[in-house]
Amino acid sequence: MKVILVKDIPELGEEGDVVDVRPGYARNYLFPKGLAVENNQFNQNRIKAQRKKFELKKIKKREEAIKLAEELSNLSINITASVAKNDKLFGAIHEADIAKALSDLGYTVEKKNIMLKDPIKALGVYKVPVKIYEDIKAELKVWVVKE
Repeated sequence: MKVILVKDIPELGEEGDVVDVRPGYARNYLFPKGLAVENNQFNQNRIKAQRKKFELKKIKKREEAIKLAEELSNLSINITASVAKNDKLFGAIHEADIAKALSDLGYTVEKKNIMLKDPIKALGVYKVPVKIYEDIKAELKVWVVKE
């Protein structure tokens, strides 16, 4: 079933895109939540009229994402943790901890966009990739120091 997305949906498409989904997914999830509309002539004409607005919105999002990626790449955050005698952490540093440290500095990054391979379990400096928008990524420097 072809639908027109009304809002951006990760892994599916962006606002204004025509995508093919299963009928049950469209009827039970996308339509009730107002995330998509049926792909018919009326909705296509309505979307065509708004296409220019969508394109400008995408360009603006991309520019903001590039700016944020540059800022995050130049940023270095400190996370303090309690350690044992052999400098191993009690527990670990996870995506949520990094997201909280970023929010304390005024940056809003969702923890699902912080692509940490494994939790950090030792003191040191780590480069953590952060997905900003589509294919735009930043590499954040995280210092894990003693409490």
